[in-house]
Amino acid sequence: MMTKQIHLWAFLQGIGFYPTAWKHERARPAGVFSMDYYASVAKLVEKGCFDAIVFGDQLQSRGAGGRTPERMAMPTLDPVTLLTAMGAVTRHVGLVATISTTFNTPEMLAERFATMERMTGGRAGWNIVTSVHPDTAGNFGLDEMPPKGERYTNAADVVAKACELWAQMDRAGPALPQGRPVLVQAGQSPQGRDFAARTAEAIFCPAATIEAGVEFRNDLRSRIAAVGRNPDGTRVMPGLSCVLGGTEDEARANHKAIMDLADPALAIEYLSESLCCDMTGFDPEAPLDHEHVIANTLLPAADVARAVTPAGEAGTPLREFAMNFMLNPRGHNVFIGTPEQMADMMITWRDEGACDGFTLQPSYMPGGLEDFVEGVIPILQQRGRYRTEYPGSTLRETLGLSPRVEDAA
Repeated sequence: MMTKQIHLWAFLQGIGFYPTAWKHERARPAGVFSMDYYASVAKLVEKGCFDAIVFGDQLQSRGAGGRTPERMAMPTLDPVTLLTAMGAVTRHVGLVATISTTFNTPEMLAERFATMERMTGGRAGWNIVTSVHPDTAGNFGLDEMPPKGERYTNAADVVAKACELWAQMDRAGPALPQGRPVLVQAGQSPQGRDFAARTAEAIFCPAATIEAGVEFRNDLRSRIAAVGRNPDGTRVMPGLSCVLGGTEDEARANHKAIMDLADPALAIEYLSESLCCDMTGFDPEAPLDHEHVIANTLLPAADVARAVTPAGEAGTPLREFAMNFMLNPRGHNVFIGTPEQMADMMITWRDEGACDGFTLQPSYMPGGLEDFVEGVIPILQQRGRYRTEYPGSTLRETLGLSPRVEDAA
């Protein structure tokens, strides 16, 4: 019986998974605007035989209500430019850039990704998003964001037209190495899942528990089959962060050290940025004013209400809520333990059908990535669950998909 191989992506936004990560002694916050930093990180990821590097994008300034957080250390660089540069110092690892369908035309998208695809020899992937942050609208001459349903309808149209353009380029020659970039999606809502079922060849999602992973993957595979696609042609890659140590006690101590880098003021800054509601002037020892947050957030109020109402009604102090929020700010699986234990966990998730692999989000950079590549990957390789070399030159081959899409229209 063939063992289920584990796929790995590296999501390397900013300086690490934790908002405090830039303060870690093994972090390099000054390097995030230098090519030397990204070149070394790209080579480390390729040493670990990861499928791909993933970068997000942000079309608005960070902050809440016009206030720029002082200590967030979350740089956002153009993902296509950055990944193409990283492609110049690597030979195999895939390069997945996040680009919005709401604020880019099919022609712009097709040209940018075709360039990336050619320059990297067939390693390009497109993480398709529709954008959600209300502040983005003003940057493109709009008073407000289009409704969610309208954004997804537009996204389907933009993707279809971009695929038509890639097919035309491919036929006109010289051929695109993969026929088109690999299509990736990260939506979690019912609309997002339906869009992924019709479009995606890989899906990035949060799954804090193995049960959540099984539910999501089963649901997506059912939706994919329902629209006439083969579920085995899509890879489900939930997010995964980790803090490792030689023993469990050491790992817990390492995690505590990261958490100790935070202070209430920093935590409240991060919470304000995440919920798009400035709470930095509130008494940190007073109960979380959830009604104020719901009434003043720039994000969809119903989504924010689910996050803050239980704590607000329980009288949880703002300081306590903000500090707890930093423990897992994005709702992903966070593993704390030894490399051997982490390898066991990853294999269990894969065997139980919770995922096809993981999107690693190192706790801090580059030290957290180094610990994983040096500690966990050799164990997975020894157990025959992870590749020791790349199977081909394109991202599709690395993902175990057909090497080319002959006609993407």
